[in-house]
Formats: sequence, C-alpha cells, structure tokens
Amino acid sequence: MMLVYDSVLPSRSIPTLAGLFAMLVVIYLFQTMFEVIRSEVMLGIANGVRNDLGHAVHYATVRRVLRSSREEGDGMQPVRDLDQVHAFLAGPGPVALIDLPWVLVFLVVLAALHWTLGLTALAGAVILAAIALLSTRGTQAGTRELSRVTGLRSAAIITQIRTAEPALAMAMQERLIGRSLAWDDEFIRVQSILSRTVSRFGGAGRAFRIFLQSMILTVGALLVIDGKASGGVILASSVLSGRALAPVDQAIANWRGLTAARTGWARLMDLVAVHRIPPPRNVALPAPSGEIQVSDVWIAPAGTQNFVIGGASFTLRPGDALAVIGPSASGKTTLAKALLGILAPARGEIRIDGATHDQWDSAVLGASFGYVPQTVELIDGTISENIARFDPDATSEAIIAAATAAGLHGLILSMPDGYQARVSSGGVELSAGQRQRLGLARALYGDPHLVVLDEANSNLDAAGDAALAAAIEGVKARKGIVVMITHRPAALGPVTQIAILQAGRLADIGERDAVLARMQQAEQKPPLKGSSPAPGHAAGPAPAAAEGIPA
Repeated sequence: MMLVYDSVLPSRSIPTLAGLFAMLVVIYLFQTMFEVIRSEVMLGIANGVRNDLGHAVHYATVRRVLRSSREEGDGMQPVRDLDQVHAFLAGPGPVALIDLPWVLVFLVVLAALHWTLGLTALAGAVILAAIALLSTRGTQAGTRELSRVTGLRSAAIITQIRTAEPALAMAMQERLIGRSLAWDDEFIRVQSILSRTVSRFGGAGRAFRIFLQSMILTVGALLVIDGKASGGVILASSVLSGRALAPVDQAIANWRGLTAARTGWARLMDLVAVHRIPPPRNVALPAPSGEIQVSDVWIAPAGTQNFVIGGASFTLRPGDALAVIGPSASGKTTLAKALLGILAPARGEIRIDGATHDQWDSAVLGASFGYVPQTVELIDGTISENIARFDPDATSEAIIAAATAAGLHGLILSMPDGYQARVSSGGVELSAGQRQRLGLARALYGDPHLVVLDEANSNLDAAGDAALAAAIEGVKARKGIVVMITHRPAALGPVTQIAILQAGRLADIGERDAVLARMQQAEQKPPLKGSSPAPGHAAGPAPAAAEGIPA
C-alpha cells in the first residue's frame, strides 16, 4: 500500500507495479497453502483428541448411570461435551487464538510507522480484550444452563417416544407432548438469553473495531497534515490495524464456542477421573467354575444410603439352582444385580471362586455371566447378533447351541431370513414372550457359569415354561449355577434351593422341599406369639407371605 501510493503512482512505473503484484501473488499463494495445512493440522488434533477420549468418555457415561440413583437429563451430556470440544478444535476458534500473538507484531510495525499509531491501536486492543473478558463472564452461566436444559429436553422427548403406545391408549399423549413443549420453551428461553449476550458483545466488538480503524485513519491524516508521514501511511496503517485487531475480533466471535468447549472439557476431566477404565491386569484369572459365597452382604441402590438387602449370607455350589421368592420390593432384583457385579455391596463381600468381582477382568467375568432382566432390551441388529451379544468372533455353532438351549431354534427357523432376521432396539417385531426367550438365549450364549433370571418366565406360555425349565436343567447338568427370581410356583420344579426374602432379609433359605415344607407348616400352624424362629431361619415375617407362592 505504501509503495503503491508513495512510489508507483508518483513515478508511474509499470515494472515496479508488476514486480510488487508478482510478490503479492507468491505471498498469497503461500498464505493459502499455510491456511490449508493449518486447518488439516487442527482437524487432525481434534480427531486425535476424540479418538483418545472416546472410549474413556463412553465408559464413564455408562458407569455414571450405574453408580447414580437418578441421572438428570438423558445421560448424554458427556458425549455432547466431547462433541463440543471436537467441534471447537476443528473450527475457527483455535485459529483465532493462535493468531492472537501476531497482534503484537502488527502493533510493533504500526509503532515503527509512528508511535501514535501504535499507541492508538494498543488502546483499541486493550478495549477489545476487555469486551472479550466481559463476554466470557456473561456466557459461562448461560452455557452451563443451556447444557442442563438440553439434557432434560432430550430426556422428555425420549420418554415421549418410548411410552408412545401406552400414552396413546390411556390419553396421556397430549400431556407428554405438553411436557416436551414446556422444555422446548425453556430451551428457547435459555438459548435466546445466551444468543443475545453473545450477539451484543460480538456486535460491540465489531463496531468498535470499525470505529478504531477510523480512528487510525484520523491519526494518520493528522500525521500527514503535520508532515510527519506520507500519504501511503494513512491507508497502510488502516490495513495494519485491521490485521492487528482481526484475531481479537475473531476470538470474540468464537467466544461462545470456547466457553462451551472449556466448560465441557472440565466436566469430562472430572467424569473420567471418577470413572476410570480399569488398567489391564498383570495376572488374569481364568473363567470362574466354582462356588459363589455371599457373606453378610448389605446393599443400597446407587446414590442412596437406604439398604435394600441387609446381612445376606449363603453359598451356591456348581450344579445349584436357587429360586429367590418374596413380596414385591423385598430386594430380589437388587440381590440379583449384586451377584452380577452391577451393584457393589456397601458391606460384606461376594466371592466367585474365592475372588471378588473387582479382582476379575470384566470381559472374562461378563462372558461367564448370563442375565435375563425383567424387561429384555434388544439391540438393533440381527437375531444372531443379539444372541451372540454382538461378539464379532461368535461361531454359528455357539449361536445355534444357545438358541437350542432356550428352545428357540425352531421358532427362529420359521421366521423369514431365520437367524439373519433383523430386530429393532424396541423389538416390536417380536412378541413379549419371544423377546423374553431371545433374552434367555442371549443369557445362555457361551455356556456361562452363572445365569441370573429375573422374572424370566413372566411372559412365557406353557411351551416357554418348559423351555425355561429345560434350560435350567441344562445349566445344572454342566455344573453351572442358576439364580432365578420368580412369583410363579410352576417355575420351582427344576430348582434345588429356595431363598425367601422379606424386607431385604433372608427369612429362610435351604433345600427346596425343606423350605416348601416349612412354608406349609407356617401357613397351617402360625407361630405362637413371642416364640423364637426355627433353627436355620432368619428373624423376620412369616415365610408364607411370599408373594405369589402358595404354601
């Protein structure tokens, strides 16, 4: 700019102008290549950060849900935080921050033209930095609130979708839509407040930067009038000041993304620090095959101090099948989850082959467990994938063996596409009984040592009950262990032991026939007031009160 106005125009030298233009072409080509390379580098960094943190974040997200009694929102906030960090690193925000040191270079060049130009630009940079600081403070709280409301809004929508059928049948649909719309309104309100804050500070920064360039032009004109600078300095100083303050302006424009990424990064670091992936073990225990010892176990649901199981003690040996019965809310499901390691005892210990759950490699222990929860959740994929627990190394023989053990092989063959038939995550293609039997096949896959069945026969017909009984006999025959929670007397045939839970306490446990005899005796002849419990019984309400089990 200075050379064109101070040299080329007065001399009317075309070769000089052509030489300057050629130099600029080379410089701009270099700048273009540099911007492309820098963008690729930042994208590589963003992808690298995501790859390094992805497994840890997803692991911590799941573990947090397991360790918390109530998760606010939809539980996806850590994943959204990781997305926010990735988007910021791959976007223009880091580039603006990287360019900030160049502000000093341009200020020095301006000061070399004249100290008043440098001082004016420096004052402007300080004011823009103050605007950026105010923007940070003004958006931090709004960014946190927006993240919270986003999670709650997403949770309301997920609930609305999951309960679509019963909601339609019971005239709840409009009410659930109203709840979602209420969170929509709150989301818009919070987002609007945050957007106003960002736009106001951003607008103030852009307006002041334009004003500052006019100030630079004014100072340059005064210098020319006083004979302290040439005419080219006026335009050159305007361009330099624009380049000097552009990174600050860009930083302000990207400040919302920076604030969100920084807040999300802090949450991620706290979450990953609390729920770390266990390091690999130097000594890996073999797959369990022995007895399970439960010693004075006290269990409280995650995030609470209210004990649901108190002082439970018993031993299960290979070939045992234990039926756990009792009234609703007596702690049966909680005990089952503790045996599987889903819930950790607050007191006491559970040992398998003499080792507690945390001494095992989770992959080895999980492969040795089979679990049919009260509600069987299928995963979008084929029937064979669901049975094989999505094991990429699963063999056809193991899949068919599990389906056969659950009495499901013939039913699968009768379906279109057989084992390759696809099911959705809701499993709407199957009946409730078929989903339960498919869950049983998944639990039996790989011949697990411990199979836990939580109301696994609640939706089964007579054929399903027979298949379940045969599956239990098969586990017993190969010296596995079965723990079955049930309210149906017909399911007690294949069990070897019965445990009665009353208000979280073991009211009775022992051989099946002996426990059933004591239940019948207690029903026919109630214990005298003030009498002591029979030997081998834990103190508590009468065992005959076991829900759904006739004496």
